[in-house]
Amino acid sequence: MDFQEIDAASSRGVDDTKQLLETVMHMPSASRYKVYLLDEVHMLSSSAFNALLKTLEEPAEHVKFIFATTETRKVPVTVLSRCQRFDLRRVDTETLIAHFNHVAEQESAKITEGAMALIGRASDGSVRDGLSLLDQAISHAGSSNGDTVSEEAIREMLGLADGGLIYDLFEASMQGKVDEALNIFNLLYDAGCLLY
Repeated sequence: MDFQEIDAASSRGVDDTKQLLETVMHMPSASRYKVYLLDEVHMLSSSAFNALLKTLEEPAEHVKFIFATTETRKVPVTVLSRCQRFDLRRVDTETLIAHFNHVAEQESAKITEGAMALIGRASDGSVRDGLSLLDQAISHAGSSNGDTVSEEAIREMLGLADGGLIYDLFEASMQGKVDEALNIFNLLYDAGCLLY
């Protein structure tokens, strides 16, 4: 009741903001604060940001706003100057892998070390993206019915190149075997592979 998440990308107009600000006046029902999380806040219109300014200048004691965005430069300076800013960094791959292993264990999913390493690298420092990939991997590889998720299954799911083929491509290129190198490259390209 006292926590509200708002997708600013779909509720971006001044009318949406005014409707939100009407609820700000009410006291929290069970918690100490009413918390409003505006995700993708940079998507708000200029008039919506202007409507927020008065409340941000003199916020009620019982209200906290959290603005989340990946595009800070699109948030007006007048709004940024009234906020505390926390830049979240990407999570390192080792920490992600450890977390994903814990989640997989809780879900009774079996995943090889190599497969988990691929998921960790593909998540690019994002816990949310990595968990989505892990969920997809468990579903895709059939781990839910007892199978172990393999590195090959993850490569296929992510469209990644087989490391052996990459070495073959390099070797053929270095030996001047143009036709062989082009054939291997075309094989990788046709499979839609990314080179990780």
